[in-house]
Amino acid sequence: MISLKDKFLKENIPFELYDYRAIYTNEDALVVKKEQGFTGTETKSLFLKDKKDNYYIYLTFTTKKSDFKKVSKLIGKRVSVVSAEKMEELTGQKPGAVSPFGYTFYVPVIIDEELLSHQKIVFAPGRPDQTMVVEVADLEKIIRVLGLEVYYLPVGE
Repeated sequence: MISLKDKFLKENIPFELYDYRAIYTNEDALVVKKEQGFTGTETKSLFLKDKKDNYYIYLTFTTKKSDFKKVSKLIGKRVSVVSAEKMEELTGQKPGAVSPFGYTFYVPVIIDEELLSHQKIVFAPGRPDQTMVVEVADLEKIIRVLGLEVYYLPVGE
């Protein structure tokens, strides 16, 4: 993982970064959010793979049920969630603290298009003891400076 903090500072991408005790569940995240006082839409990043072991990140709402049939149709390949052990081996991240960005290997990002209607998104930058908040308006710049391939999962499809 690259340091998103360092990259965003270098590229003048505004962000908020919060440090706290390690958390791994949405319930704990909501408690920490209240304690720390940050705002934004909570997200989850799912580490996925296809049958040829190509990897993807799916960025969506923490409370939204994931429809892998729609995701698979969008990218043209059937995907499934990578096991916790394999994900940790590849990324060094634990379930519940998966970053949507910052990989040192090729990982396209699938973004739930509904997130684009929100002002800020809240995500784990690859660590269970940090939360990063960015403006949705800065997502295009983040995508560009990180050189990401992105798929947008349409709302209501």
